[in-house]
Amino acid sequence: MQTRTHLKGVIYASLAGIFWGMSGIASEYLFQDQHVSVYWMMGVKMSLSALTLLGLAYYLDGKKIFLVFKSFKDILGIVLFSILGLAGVQFTYSMTVNYSNATVATIIQTLGILPVIFYSAIIFKQLPGRKQWIATITALIGAWLLVTKGSFNQLAISKEAIIWGIFLMLTQAGNSVLPVDLLRRHNPTTISAWAMLVGGIVFEFIHPVWKSVPKFTPAVTLNMLFLIFIGTALSYYLFVKSLHLISATEATLLDTFEPLTAALLDFLIFKMQFNWAEILGSLLVISTVFILAVGSEENKNSDPKKEPLK
Repeated sequence: MQTRTHLKGVIYASLAGIFWGMSGIASEYLFQDQHVSVYWMMGVKMSLSALTLLGLAYYLDGKKIFLVFKSFKDILGIVLFSILGLAGVQFTYSMTVNYSNATVATIIQTLGILPVIFYSAIIFKQLPGRKQWIATITALIGAWLLVTKGSFNQLAISKEAIIWGIFLMLTQAGNSVLPVDLLRRHNPTTISAWAMLVGGIVFEFIHPVWKSVPKFTPAVTLNMLFLIFIGTALSYYLFVKSLHLISATEATLLDTFEPLTAALLDFLIFKMQFNWAEILGSLLVISTVFILAVGSEENKNSDPKKEPLK
């Protein structure tokens, strides 16, 4: 029975990573080929995904989903988590995709572990250990190979992609650090849903849904529906669900399906070619997840509410 439960967790986490990778390709198609506004898509995606998750959370937990509004601290926490974390990382990821491609954006997102390591060192006075230093150096070498293709005198991606990539790293770190306290008191699905709704509302103020409406061809509509309901709402739910069944370390390791899926689909769909430096750089960055997981002492049945969201 335990083996079957563990297998379910592995499947949920793997599917979440695959769907996230596929959503990057859908974003690349919408932003680069169909010129859909990132700001317009963010408002629609976040709002509809939030309503989907809120409906699911209400079905599972009833009126408990409104408990977050009994504390000003929790309300402030959700707003900060949304802007600097969950919504922030999705926006900076989309902008990085817009100026590069899904593979590069997904690999850069993995580098979000670096700010977390330095955050822990500064705030909690936890100096990086040997494997943290190895992971940091490995990630930096991998990032350099990725953005230069191994060249010493030129960049392989645009300056805009690098700038948004840096913001992506920082918001990914916020996405990991900011919700930890909230998750000790509330269901992860509920926290994700409310944070998404806050993000959707913010982006509707920035770019209302009735402005710059894209042309809804069958291909555009299908990619949008996938991005909203599968690549965002379902993916977050599956990842959170997996944390109830396997350890956070295992779930994070299985999340490497995201960059692998993005790279494979970029190659198959967009005919993107990768040279030795890009391949090696990507592998080095992805390997940091495995380096940090070595020797991790996590209980597979640990409380998922204490685990950070993706």
